[in-house]
Amino acid sequence: MQITGIHAVVAVLLVVSGTVGAASVADLGGGASVTVERTETVKPSTGDAAFEVRATLNNSDAANATRSFDLVVEGEDGSSVTVDERTLTLSAGEARRVTLSASRDALAPGRYNYTLGDDSGALATGTVTLDPPAFALSDARADRVVRGDTGTVAVTVRNDGDFRGLRNVDLYVDRDGDGAYDADEAVAASAPMLEAGTDAAVTFPVETGGLEPGTYDYRVEASSSAREGTLVVLRPATVRVAGSTMTTDAVRGDRFNGSVTLTNVGDVPGTETVRLDGPAESFDWNRSVTLGGNETATFEFDARTANLTRGNYSVAVSTANDSATAALRVRESFLKIDELDGPRSADVDDDVEFAARVSNIGDAAANETVQHRIDLDGDDDPETVTTNRTVTLAPGERTTVEFVLPADDRDRFTDGDLLGTHVYGVYSGDTNATGVVVVRDYRSGGGGSSSSSSDDEPETVSKDVITQEKYGTDYDEVSGETQSQVDEIHERQPFADGLAITEVLTREEIARQEFGLDVGRNDAFNFTAIDVETQQEIEAAFDDQFESQDGDRIESWDELAREEFDSEYEALDGEQKETIRERYRAQFDS
Repeated sequence: MQITGIHAVVAVLLVVSGTVGAASVADLGGGASVTVERTETVKPSTGDAAFEVRATLNNSDAANATRSFDLVVEGEDGSSVTVDERTLTLSAGEARRVTLSASRDALAPGRYNYTLGDDSGALATGTVTLDPPAFALSDARADRVVRGDTGTVAVTVRNDGDFRGLRNVDLYVDRDGDGAYDADEAVAASAPMLEAGTDAAVTFPVETGGLEPGTYDYRVEASSSAREGTLVVLRPATVRVAGSTMTTDAVRGDRFNGSVTLTNVGDVPGTETVRLDGPAESFDWNRSVTLGGNETATFEFDARTANLTRGNYSVAVSTANDSATAALRVRESFLKIDELDGPRSADVDDDVEFAARVSNIGDAAANETVQHRIDLDGDDDPETVTTNRTVTLAPGERTTVEFVLPADDRDRFTDGDLLGTHVYGVYSGDTNATGVVVVRDYRSGGGGSSSSSSDDEPETVSKDVITQEKYGTDYDEVSGETQSQVDEIHERQPFADGLAITEVLTREEIARQEFGLDVGRNDAFNFTAIDVETQQEIEAAFDDQFESQDGDRIESWDELAREEFDSEYEALDGEQKETIRERYRAQFDS
């Protein structure tokens, strides 16, 4: 057996007391008698000594005594070594406690016989067993951990052996819950170095991302000791939509209302943002919500629908982990104006009556105002409201509304306001329909209506009459472009169907009033800027107002085709059509 050095590493710390040899009495020399009265063997839990032999020496003589003592250790293989020695002088009658020790560095684990003696021989003998490092576990514990976080299992490890050592300590978690700790369930390991008789706290990290929330048994093992416990993995904070109510049918303009019930299905508190998403900015509602573990709360919200058109929309309330949706149907009334009825001409001294059909083609009941408007400032955009009517219609219903422009309503309208050609219209909030009325003063002969003379010759009117009736001023006071238009109207007389002067429209007025083109009154009218097909339609509408072609400044494709090829334009071949188009463009180049 080897005596010196440390050669073994174990995981459990044990303390074994040595055997105590019998006390001896010896003549220690110099005629003095020294008694060894009490001897004990001690293994200190810390320090450099593997064991100590403590003895009480008593000099019962009247003379001083000086003696040398040594401690000899013998191993199981019979080899021996002196591990400590001491020279002491005891006064006459003195009793003294003396300690001799064996260093840990000089011994290895095993069983030893020891002898305390001097030159005269053995004074005391005994036996001592020195244990290898032995790790004992205690105080195993695990904190509750939220799934996804790193948990910990801690244990106290003590070296109960007589020598310093390094030992493995392993943690197992019973992930499958079968009660066994298999090799593949090893989670972590540690190998602390402990001096004899010391302890340390060892902490193992436990990754919980792969563990479902619940309770797991664990076991911490050293070579000769084990401790078990439970690890609780908590559900993380997760806010879910437990229920919701939302408006699913609304008339445009109603408030959209809703509520959402949120539940934190986790075991720990959490903060979440709940959002409302819908078809317009008014639905952009959100709130930060903090709920304790397993707590439930309800929140309300609303939104405006006035900026939504009729239709179906998706609305959702959601958290980061859950959502609830609803289909919102927005209904609205839609008042369509059609079948406008009004006179083409009227006397300024008579009531002027108008009517229009109003239909609710929407899917909600309507209770709205319908207006009659008339253009009095000459821009062909009816802006003056003459009468309002309140219309109440269920979806699919229709009615006729009537309006009267009273002849005696002169607080708002004078003869000067009403005389002339005016665009009028009936308007709902959704659509409108417009027409043209010529208001004349028949008492004064105004209106420039054409009539036949006694010899059946058509009567013509002067350029001044035309400009006065149409523009309220003399011929020489209008622009050169307007004079050209008046010249053409004057030359093209007589007017078709007995039209009054104010009923005859220039190409500019036809483009604006009948085709809705953006042609402002008194602006420079560029007829050629209009697409050619529309030009032909405007030209045809212009020509229909006259019986004569004399004075026609512009001839259409059909007129030129009849002159050139005695055929309608559409009946021509490609080359012939190109000839007509060139002649048509040349009219504007000259």
